[in-house]
Amino acid sequence: MTSRLFAIPRRRVTVGLCVVVATLAGCAASNRPTFDLSGAQAHLARAHAIRQGSALIVRMPEAVAPTGGDRVVIRAADGAVAVLPDAQWSDSLPNLLRHRLVDALQNAGVAAGDTGACPTALLTDIHRFEIDAGRNVAVVDIAVRLVDTTSGAAKAGETFVVETPAPDHYGASAIAALSAAAAQASTRIAGWARSRL
Repeated sequence: MTSRLFAIPRRRVTVGLCVVVATLAGCAASNRPTFDLSGAQAHLARAHAIRQGSALIVRMPEAVAPTGGDRVVIRAADGAVAVLPDAQWSDSLPNLLRHRLVDALQNAGVAAGDTGACPTALLTDIHRFEIDAGRNVAVVDIAVRLVDTTSGAAKAGETFVVETPAPDHYGASAIAALSAAAAQASTRIAGWARSRL
């Protein structure tokens, strides 16, 4: 006869296994290497003095999933989109990009920030931010607009596409290629914005 003390209901066993699986999955995700979107412009001395009347607020960039999250996107040769299993961003990509844009703008002599009242705002739409495994490149494709914060009228717009070599598609190598492309795009965007303020 089985003792009631040691008999465990099947339902309780199933729930317990689900909890263990969920916990292990959480541990695996938390052990995934995490990277910042570092750009060279963040470490350089300011190249230009801040110009009078060049204040600009940088809005949170727009992006669709999975680019809008904290996962690193890779596109296969057949066009299928996935995320890298061995890397993730330290924050959502739009937030990391906004910080890099602010750094680049300040380095270009623009009094830029992500809060406050400014006459002009920089709106950003991330079209692509991924490793293109079929062509071995990191692709950053960003559309930007300068908008009057009072009227909402667009003052100027442009699209910036940067590609950098990405022979290795995983981990730190992929992150380095994407960071290099992001740094170039941010610098170009900053120069473009400065010339229009």
